[in-house]
Amino acid sequence: MKNQYVNMLQEGDPLNDYFVAARKDLRVKQDGGKFLGMVFKDKTGEIGAVLWNNAADVAKLFDVGDVVHVRGVISNYQGRLQVRVEQVLPLKESDYSLDDLINKPSNAAAIETEFGKLLGSVKNAHCRLLIDAFWNDASFKKEFVKASAGKKWHHEYSGGLLYHCYEMAQIIESVCGLYPELNRDVLLTAVFLHDIGKISEMNHDLAVDYTNEGKLLGHLHIGASMVQQKMDAIADFPERLRLELLHCILSHHGELINGSPVTPRTIEAIVLHHVDNLDAQTAAFSRIIRETREKGQEWSEYLPLIDRVIWAK
Repeated sequence: MKNQYVNMLQEGDPLNDYFVAARKDLRVKQDGGKFLGMVFKDKTGEIGAVLWNNAADVAKLFDVGDVVHVRGVISNYQGRLQVRVEQVLPLKESDYSLDDLINKPSNAAAIETEFGKLLGSVKNAHCRLLIDAFWNDASFKKEFVKASAGKKWHHEYSGGLLYHCYEMAQIIESVCGLYPELNRDVLLTAVFLHDIGKISEMNHDLAVDYTNEGKLLGHLHIGASMVQQKMDAIADFPERLRLELLHCILSHHGELINGSPVTPRTIEAIVLHHVDNLDAQTAAFSRIIRETREKGQEWSEYLPLIDRVIWAK
């Protein structure tokens, strides 16, 4: 039974518990020797770690994604908690519970049902055929509902992609009420399809990481290709609708510098981009504020990704 979770750890605590090995890097010290940098995670978060002795031998004992038992002490390095590791040993499946390691919301089944109802409200016949080509595919749906939306920043948990799309769809409902010129069917279809490439961009095991396909192609290209294949299988799929939906997928990051090969050039595409960013950033800020409060702190640690700290007032 697990007793120590990442969000409970404090400087000076002895550590003796199991975690998922989320990263492992064998590095060179100034004197030419080796040390092992690691990241361990459980359902409450992740923490960096370092092992100075017998690093090369210990690195051979486990792989990223393995569940390992860690013994060490919690220290502070450059303002962040870190495990000074004394021992790492791989565990058998019978030695741990996945419920301790996977952050999976308890209402995932209800969210899946509600999202399905929203998709079912789409009236355009060709949008419906396209949605059903994915949603009614049992193999795809199984992967979709368990996928994370990100590796670390937002909706970074099992089922996170489903939650992200559901939250976006809820926002879209309000936006369409304010702007009647928006095509609700196109937007809801685009919400469902905009990130489906993440299913192949990352693996969604205990340790989420990018696949070779993800590193080389990215989820915008992968997703657009998946959608194009389904469109090709639908008789007389309208050319204008094909362009609208593919454009939404390829432009949803908003700027070329953010990875979109084209900027949003339709009203649905610009709304999709901003709703996507709103939901992603709000979810990330909410997580950071919650974690900061759990540590009894008023301000978060410095976040290099967004170049700021966050006030957890």
